[in-house]
Amino acid sequence: MAELRDEIVKKSLLQFLNRGYKGTSLKDLEQATGLTKGAFYYYFKDKKEILEAGIERYFSITREESDEDAERVATLREYIDLVIRNKEEGADLAQKFFGCFILEVLFFQLVLEVAPLFPAFRERIYTLSKTRLTHWERVILKAKQKGEIRETLDTSVLARNLMSVSSSMLNIEFEEPNLQYVFSDMRMQFEQYYMLIKK
Repeated sequence: MAELRDEIVKKSLLQFLNRGYKGTSLKDLEQATGLTKGAFYYYFKDKKEILEAGIERYFSITREESDEDAERVATLREYIDLVIRNKEEGADLAQKFFGCFILEVLFFQLVLEVAPLFPAFRERIYTLSKTRLTHWERVILKAKQKGEIRETLDTSVLARNLMSVSSSMLNIEFEEPNLQYVFSDMRMQFEQYYMLIKK
């Protein structure tokens, strides 16, 4: 029974990501899952509840850098490696549960679309983005103090640029079966930035 509920959540979230919440009808969800309206109502009272379960599931598989991580790393390069590793782990978990990689930017757009229904999720994304930026800024300042990168760089601007590399992935090639291209491309982008800013 839990497996069928998970299947509904998995296939429904993909529909919401592709069509948007308003653009996805219960009929679309029935077709995507192969279930009847009655089966849906056995597990969920409405479309909103299905979406809420999907968003919660996505949040549960994301891997984020902690405050301790930002304090513990010795260099900016080490932090970049940690960010990429966490992204790879999150992608693997998404692949296992949803059967595909989910672009974070699409997920964020969906949460913003349904913000009036789920203000707590919008707040969660805002807090997440703020925390990520704080971590990048902290690591960049440490790198400047240690002489790893140039002190003249604007910390806030650089933090936003590096953060955008790790979250956009807009050039993803969906045909790639194992996402190796995505993460090697991300590494190359980070490496280019690093070469420009190091001392």
